Amino acid sequence: MTQLARLHIERFRNLESLDLEPAAGINLLSGPNGAGKTSLLEAIHTLSLGRSFRGNNPNDLIRHGAEDFLLRAQVSDQAGTRHHQLGLQRNRSSMTLRVDRENVTRLSDLARLLPVLALHPQSDDLVLGSPEHRRRFIDRVGFYAQPDFHAAHRDFQRALKQRNALLRRGQQEPAWDQLYLDTAHRLEAARREVLADLNKRAHLLIERMLPGSELTLRYLPGYRQDLDLAAALHHGAERERTLQASLFGPHRADLKIGLGDHEARQVASRGQIKMLVALLHLAVLDLWGEVRDEPAVVLFDDLASELDADNRRRVLEYLAKINQQVFISVIAAESIGGEVEIQGHFDLSNGQVRKMV
Repeated sequence: MTQLARLHIERFRNLESLDLEPAAGINLLSGPNGAGKTSLLEAIHTLSLGRSFRGNNPNDLIRHGAEDFLLRAQVSDQAGTRHHQLGLQRNRSSMTLRVDRENVTRLSDLARLLPVLALHPQSDDLVLGSPEHRRRFIDRVGFYAQPDFHAAHRDFQRALKQRNALLRRGQQEPAWDQLYLDTAHRLEAARREVLADLNKRAHLLIERMLPGSELTLRYLPGYRQDLDLAAALHHGAERERTLQASLFGPHRADLKIGLGDHEARQVASRGQIKMLVALLHLAVLDLWGEVRDEPAVVLFDDLASELDADNRRRVLEYLAKINQQVFISVIAAESIGGEVEIQGHFDLSNGQVRKMV
């Protein structure tokens, strides 16, 4: 599924109960600070992934004085021939998920039907933040790009958890070490394949989005690159026993993002970092679109302050060209300066929404 056709929200953040029928193209959400623009974007993100892009505490998402929140949506393919009904209801201790009015147990069932990419003020963490942000980015790309990626990631996490439990007990089981190695190799190979595909698409976009720049993406596997993982475990066995934790492997991996011969975080300006993050997300859209034959829904929070006019125009023109459904929040509608045709315009005030176009 690619298009969010209808959205219903109850008791979420500061939003009143509302229904929205967005356009298939670019949707503009305008209104003053505190009006509910970001909350509406969070609701879409939460319906896809079970959490907001602003934090993981579900209690923060429940409207003050309420006991739960409810999100429902209809998603459709671009041709409008296939439809699914999604639902997510969450209280302070549990969550109920529904697809086509049937309960499901996995968030991945919703995520596959409503793939979402969000760009917001904290997205700079992809370049400036800890390796965890970059690992999460690669893994989200892989989840949609490769049919077996989710299983490879799940199997490694299980093996890692069991190996750490054995280390805490001061035990060593060769069979579990071998399973750890096998699942680590599967996940690393999957990540490298995803990164290679992403790299190709990013290089096709670099002149359009960051003219004159040279982008490099390099995967660091979480252990010394002059060793394989088995050798790294052997050399670090004493440290692992002392610290009672697995110190080498995909859970310690990183993605080095470079401009020219230097790490982007060291040499790029704030504007370049914003645009680099946007470029990488556009490359993800291209990859997902080719693999799935369906694009994702794009969320841009506070676009006018995140990108300058020239860069906004580059990004928005590209999204319009590929017929992408986009939700953009701004304080004033005129702040994006007519840079692209807006198919849907919704004004928010005091948690209520009014359709303008």
